[in-house]
Amino acid sequence: MMHLLRRAFNRRRYSAGMGERQWRVEPERRLDGIDRWAGLWVAVKDGKVIAASANTRELVAAVRSQGPAGEGAVAQYVPHRTDDIVIGVG
Repeated sequence: MMHLLRRAFNRRRYSAGMGERQWRVEPERRLDGIDRWAGLWVAVKDGKVIAASANTRELVAAVRSQGPAGEGAVAQYVPHRTDDIVIGVG
């Protein structure tokens, strides 16, 4: 009997919350002028692109060749601007 009450309570609580939330989608954050490197991998440090390459292997070599100036850079792929939406499942 208790499990039936619990199920009824949970179902009511779940359905009551439907539609109440307003999901806010954050706009895409892009560095200024990064569209010049669309389709490439870039290394970003302190908000500036310090190296760019067609693949990550060449990008790592370019960043390492800079020595200490390249330490702490973050690699990211710069996609072409589109209106497509990608939804990941799993």
